[in-house]
Amino acid sequence: MNMHNFSAINNRIVADRPNRVTGLFRDFMISSAFQPIFSLSHRDPVGYEALCRPANAEGQAVSPLTLFGQVKDESDNVLLDRLCRAIHVQNFAGFSDKSWIFLNVNPLVTVLGKNYGSFFKEMLEQNNIAPSQVVVEILEQGIYDESILSAAVNYYKNLGCLIAIDDFGASHSNFDRIWNIQPDIVKFDRSIIVQAETSPIVRKALPNMVSLIQELGCIALMEGVETEQQALISIDSNVDLVQGYYFGYPRAMLVDQSEQINVLSELRDKHTAFSAVTRMRYRDAVDQCLIEFKAVLHTIKAGRELPENACERLLTLPGVMRIYFLDEEGYQTGGNILKCPLPEYADPRYKPLSEAVGANWSRRYYFRQAMLNPGEVQITRPYRSLTGKSQCITISELVDTPAGRLVVCLDLDWN
Repeated sequence: MNMHNFSAINNRIVADRPNRVTGLFRDFMISSAFQPIFSLSHRDPVGYEALCRPANAEGQAVSPLTLFGQVKDESDNVLLDRLCRAIHVQNFAGFSDKSWIFLNVNPLVTVLGKNYGSFFKEMLEQNNIAPSQVVVEILEQGIYDESILSAAVNYYKNLGCLIAIDDFGASHSNFDRIWNIQPDIVKFDRSIIVQAETSPIVRKALPNMVSLIQELGCIALMEGVETEQQALISIDSNVDLVQGYYFGYPRAMLVDQSEQINVLSELRDKHTAFSAVTRMRYRDAVDQCLIEFKAVLHTIKAGRELPENACERLLTLPGVMRIYFLDEEGYQTGGNILKCPLPEYADPRYKPLSEAVGANWSRRYYFRQAMLNPGEVQITRPYRSLTGKSQCITISELVDTPAGRLVVCLDLDWN
């Protein structure tokens, strides 16, 4: 008898309590724990990651690493991987839950499994779990052959499962893997949210990273969220799904809706206050300059002074970096109008980029929006200036002057 097929694997599984089973592998007993994965929009758990919880012969809990350290060869590898999945699926099926089950799968085992008979499809059918209910988390450790990874992914996709890339941003989980695998879900490695909690740079970059993942057609999941601050940053970054101790520890049972504390509803109010700090700083930075900026626009439209002369008062305001003018095709007419003496943000290392006479900025958001909305002030989100090292906000407006139409631009220092 094939010791790796579904029937043989099932013989290693024993009833532990009503609707609960454990598995036997050498001297270890293996049970399941399920960690909830919440949708920030639905404010409910939409899936659960299945995790193995081994115990030794004395019934003492041991690390999963200890269990997997017992693997001696290829046959053991396939056997243990299949056993864990069978235990998780059977336990999950006992809950009659229609949410996703996230299963960790070693792609090497999927490829090697061809030598040990069919298993996965039969396991799902026997437990009345539809493939569409399964999210396969591809564990990439030690898989350097892209053909192996591709073969494993295609197998589960063809079966009808969803695919998740785990630990994005760490080890081999990078954009190359996303291009090749085209997963349905991307799980950000815990190290990213930990760094975002302490690093303003990472926090600024995180929403754009999330947006890029979503633009590639993937659902963004932040894992390893353990503190309220990390939860608020996750919400601020616009991820779709969250997972971590803050939202729920792995446990034998699924979340009981009747006794569930609606953490996400509480967070929504806290996030309003959390994001208000940034919005207030943003508004203050803009409002201080907006009145004087509009006065400059009025002067320029009237043609009473040359633009350079009209900007003197505006340049004295705190945070103002530069003023410049673009024609209707986005070309800069004249140089940057700067404070004098040269401000501290003028880094000599960026001198090749500092002179912008004749530069074309037609691709920039502030130019495109100004051209689409004549006579209306446009304000960007903070972004990295090309002409120096600073983050900046750009205020712009398309105005009619006696000499023709100009897009007047004002850069504010966001650092």
